[in-house]
Amino acid sequence: MTAVMQKKVFGMLLGFLLFAVVSNGQELANVAKTRNRQTHDLLDYRFRGGFYTFERMFLQTVKYTDMARQNCIIGIVVLSFQVDCDGNLKEIKIKNPLHYGLDEEIQKFMETTRGHWNKCRDNKYTRFSVPIQFTMEGTKTDTLDPLITLVGKNPGYVCNSDNYYYQKAKEALAKRKGKKASTYIEILIQRNPFNDEYYNMMKQALQFSGKKKKKKK
Repeated sequence: MTAVMQKKVFGMLLGFLLFAVVSNGQELANVAKTRNRQTHDLLDYRFRGGFYTFERMFLQTVKYTDMARQNCIIGIVVLSFQVDCDGNLKEIKIKNPLHYGLDEEIQKFMETTRGHWNKCRDNKYTRFSVPIQFTMEGTKTDTLDPLITLVGKNPGYVCNSDNYYYQKAKEALAKRKGKKASTYIEILIQRNPFNDEYYNMMKQALQFSGKKKKKKK
């Protein structure tokens, strides 16, 4: 094969690779967009004042605790709850909890929503799943999946980006250091529990360290 042909083949392979990466990214974006639109519409229907009132109340009520900021706690929680057709709030759960006082802030907010729910006639409009991102100024994170984002002031320094932990995890996996890699991957999953790649990385890390696979959120 001539040098010219080699360059052409390389260019074609690179093009296919880039197309696959872009297509995968677009597919993930479309899934997140569809999921969030459905939740947005459901809140418009059931919450008095609609989604934007729900969001405004959240941002006015929930505080990024100093303890969370000082420890660079960043991530996406999934607020799951049910509001029956009579407007009664119940079964409040926080998936992928961040702790450091943030989960308590969310619980406090949910209590303020009591009495703000419209009635309905069909139980299919009673269950909610709201992705909420906590992030800080100056920190680069994945903003693909949240429906609501709370941005806090950094604690006097910029916290590490998602890419920092991703590269650290990849380096540890390349060296077959499963325990070290899992520490970084845990942070990545906390920051985006919707990213399937992180769970595949965790599976590999646990194989290296001889532990059981971490279940997907």
